[in-house]
Amino acid sequence: MIQVFSNTLGVEELAAAERAFASHWLGKGNECDAFEKEFLAYRGGVGEMLLTNNCTSAIYIALRALGIGPGDEVIVPTVHFVAAANAIIDAGARVVFADVSAQTLNLLPKEITRLRTLRTKAVFLLHYGGHPCDMDAIRKEAEGLFVIEDTANAVSSAYHGRACGTLGDAGVWSFDAMKILVMIDGGALWLKDEESAKRATMYRYLGLLPQTTSGVDAQKAGAGRWWQFDLGVTSGRFISNDVSAAIGRIQLQKLPGFIARRKEIWEVYQSGLAGVGDLILPPEPLPDCTSSYYLYWIQTARRDELAAYLGERGIYTTFRYYPLHLVKFYESRAHLPNAEFVGSTTLCLPIHQNLTDDDVGRVVDTVREFFE
Repeated sequence: MIQVFSNTLGVEELAAAERAFASHWLGKGNECDAFEKEFLAYRGGVGEMLLTNNCTSAIYIALRALGIGPGDEVIVPTVHFVAAANAIIDAGARVVFADVSAQTLNLLPKEITRLRTLRTKAVFLLHYGGHPCDMDAIRKEAEGLFVIEDTANAVSSAYHGRACGTLGDAGVWSFDAMKILVMIDGGALWLKDEESAKRATMYRYLGLLPQTTSGVDAQKAGAGRWWQFDLGVTSGRFISNDVSAAIGRIQLQKLPGFIARRKEIWEVYQSGLAGVGDLILPPEPLPDCTSSYYLYWIQTARRDELAAYLGERGIYTTFRYYPLHLVKFYESRAHLPNAEFVGSTTLCLPIHQNLTDDDVGRVVDTVREFFE
């Protein structure tokens, strides 16, 4: 079966994990600190970067660090990962679902003006498939609001030369097993200002004050009762560990090669599927923008038939992400026509760096065969 997603882990990652094992320090330590510095540098070197145990944790922390809570509203493109809506609700705020571009599946900037109220506190966008949103238009429409970027699809994407995830007030990344940069599971949170980062540091680890150190460090510093501590807030435990971070540091070195291969596959699809049936192919990134090519999406009125046809021939496909306003649990009454078109026509084809040229050719040929 040709899979939609895959990861690329090798002997270098095993050696990095072994190095962490040998240190006998498997929790948050030097490897985590090093990854934060290296990933921040990769993403432009400004602001504050915190490694977390997963992206969902980063979302939960971001909302609290920005002071989003009861009585607030957050505008979210309905084509978004379920964790975004869940985190907003759990923070006590209200999710306001917005429509998306039928082609890019990114948030329509004009939706911000249509939906914002006096209670609107933030916009939480997604760079769909790795293609950057129109950030100039979004910032204009979102003036006075926090802008949070979900860059789980956009680990290497840039908008006009600036790294996605660092264009607003907060950005989150995912490093789970099906992402491009993989550390088994993991996430990261970027915050624009130091004060928000201090709050996020407390929310990341049980509410402990940022200056809290380990017992060993406190003892070395001369603390008489080094086991004493104080809290700034109440929270859970969302830190990462040195084994995951060591793997992530190797993955970060390999990341440019992963992106280059995914772009090659994207280009084969774009040329090989042009003019086939009623297919609508995805647009290229906006001018002066770069994509991470996390997803390749096509649209057809025969989407479900095509998905079944490909599956029967050993090619797995899916759709990311099912419009959240259609999830019954959220009890949304919104009618979002573009998203509803997207939800009934869009299919994600396999795209990852482990695909061979033969795999990619097989996908193209099988899609063409279906329409012929």
